[in-house]
Amino acid sequence: MSAAKTAEQEGPTLAGISVSAVLLALVGALLGVLYLASVPPTSFKSVADLNAYLEKTPELQLLDRSYFKGPVSSSRSWEQKREVLLNGSATTVELTAGEINAWMSAKFRKPSAAAAGDEAGIVILPGVPNFFIDAAAGFFLNLPTEVSIYGSTHDRIIIAQGSFSAGPQVQFQISALRVNDAAVPVIAGLGKQLLQALLQAYSQTDEFVACQQAWEKVESVELVADTMRLKLR
Repeated sequence: MSAAKTAEQEGPTLAGISVSAVLLALVGALLGVLYLASVPPTSFKSVADLNAYLEKTPELQLLDRSYFKGPVSSSRSWEQKREVLLNGSATTVELTAGEINAWMSAKFRKPSAAAAGDEAGIVILPGVPNFFIDAAAGFFLNLPTEVSIYGSTHDRIIIAQGSFSAGPQVQFQISALRVNDAAVPVIAGLGKQLLQALLQAYSQTDEFVACQQAWEKVESVELVADTMRLKLR
């Protein structure tokens, strides 16, 4: 019998074990992401509310499974501010999170499934954006999203946290992005691309186009308490 063993007689190689370990790790990570993306996060109205809740349940690390839902103002003060912003008739415009959300609720509607198309059997419908502003915590964009996969419908929420760049072209810079409780990488502009793809459903509406044109006039953004202060050119 030859001292040299054939490949069939040899045990698993180090390379084979390494590849198997990597594959198992990737499968585990994917399953973990899918599970986290299915867990609905808890909403809080303020940072103080979240901290108070965590003090009562310190053993539960809820920070990663929570989000801040902005209020919707019952007044119509946003209407005049909207006109000023869209017409550029002032150098500074201040909008609270409640006013922005009232504006969004009045002017935007979730696209229909027919408009989105279902050629691949998968339809993703973004809902009305919700904004939360806290000068210390940052700026949050919450985008409820309905995902329909071959007739099976799932509700998810896209949660983006970030800040605004300096001029001359002010942009929203995403520092963290989640789908429910699953983190989404924001490197190489992936987070921005995901949001842009979802908001594309509104890109042909008159209100969206008007907002884009008005944003081009914004020179700087400052967050003060729950307010966004826009300085215009």
